[in-house]
Formats: sequence, C-alpha cells, structure tokens
Amino acid sequence: MEKPILQYNNGVVAAKLDRTEKELVCGVSFHIFPGESLALIGETGSGKTLIAQSIMGVLPGNVSMVSGEISFCGNTLPKGKKLRSMLGREIVYIPQNGHEFLDPSRSIRRQLFDSIGKLGVAPSQRYAFACEKLAQVGFAQPEAILKQYPFQLSGGMAQRVTIALALCSEAKLLIADEPTTALDVTIQAQILELLRRLNRERGMSILFISHNLAVVRKLCTRVAVMEKGHIVESGPVEDIFFHPQAPYTQRLIAAIPTRRKL
Repeated sequence: MEKPILQYNNGVVAAKLDRTEKELVCGVSFHIFPGESLALIGETGSGKTLIAQSIMGVLPGNVSMVSGEISFCGNTLPKGKKLRSMLGREIVYIPQNGHEFLDPSRSIRRQLFDSIGKLGVAPSQRYAFACEKLAQVGFAQPEAILKQYPFQLSGGMAQRVTIALALCSEAKLLIADEPTTALDVTIQAQILELLRRLNRERGMSILFISHNLAVVRKLCTRVAVMEKGHIVESGPVEDIFFHPQAPYTQRLIAAIPTRRKL
C-alpha cells in the first residue's frame, strides 16, 4: 500500500503566555499521498499557517509544537540543520508575503541562480532557465526582473518571484500559504494552472492553504476545514462543496453566492 508523503499526526501547537500555554492547533491529523493536492481552509486565525510553519520548522519564537509527530516519505521529519537541508530540495514553500521570504540584500538573479544550481543546471544555461521560470509566472520582461532587488518590486511582483523560486526545484512536496492573494485575477489563474501542471506532470504533492474556496476547488482534490485550531470536516472537494456536514463548513459554503457556477 502506498505511503503518504506527508503525515501530520495529532499535532498540538501552543503559544507560551507568561506561565500558561494556549493551544492554537489542537490535535490535528491529516495526510497527503504522492501526487495529491490537499487544501486547508478556514478563516484567519484558525491555525492553517501555524501548521505550515510547524512542518517547515519556522514557528514564531513563543510558539512551539508541543506534541504530535510529522513524517515525510515514511520517516520522522528531522529538525534543525537536517530539516533546513531538505527545504528547497525536497520540500518547497510559497509564503503569503514574498517580501518577507526574499533576501533584500541580494538581486533576484543571484537568488534564482542559487536555486537553479541545486538542480544541476549548467552555469551557461542558468540565465535562460531563470528567464523561463519568471516568464511562467507572468513577467513579460524577465531579463529586467533579474536585475532588480526585492525592495524594488511591488508586493504582487515579489510574490511571483517567490513562486518562480519554488518552480526551480524538483521537490516532492509544495506548501503554498495563500500564494495568490496579492495577485490580480489574470495572474492568479495563470499561477493556479502552473500549480496544476506541477501536480499533474511532476507528481508534486501540494498542501494548499487558503480561505478562498473558489481557488481551492480549481486546484485541490481533497479539503480539510479548520475552525479554531481543529479540523471539523474533511473529504473530497466536491463532497465538501455540495454536501457539507459540519455547521461551520455549511456557513463557509453558504457565503459563496455562485458556488454552483464555479
């Protein structure tokens, strides 16, 4: 039987507040199989981003995963240097805010070339490869973008660069945290099609975090609905959209006035 590429078992994430702890993610469990795309949906503050951060090992200073286990390709996900060595190679991440992810002191060219170098692309081919990835995320003049620094880019442009960086990878798992929120509708559709292609052609598994149910339905095969740190319902995307069981899910779906036209 095929093993999940990612298994998140009974994870509890808590914040230290003076002498007490407040649970923010409360015993959450889910899995993703190779080539599968799973969405975590829910309102802001439901715990979605904390789950992504706990997988990546980048939780805020006063927040920690106090219990539970995360496994990747059948093995317990390591911590520290071993985990960092996997990031960008086996696991890639697209954050909500591209400016927070990019190194402000280094040009876009240098940052892309570093990622491309990990693929074994010959130095003579890296410039063309970088331009191709930037074009894929909607830049009409990728050569000009390579010369820029992150502070010279708008929020939407920086977000597209972070997505291009994720494309410079042969990772098995992509974690995308609200990756299209800062993009206009046309670019958003282009990025979603690109992610679908990665999922379909490369077999890259996707954990897609969003509050946008219309976007989720276009990309994902399964959905887990979060409310106040708990998963209240999960299942195939069509079942969740048209036959929601949990009251919270029903309210989310009811808020989409044209959901049957999506």
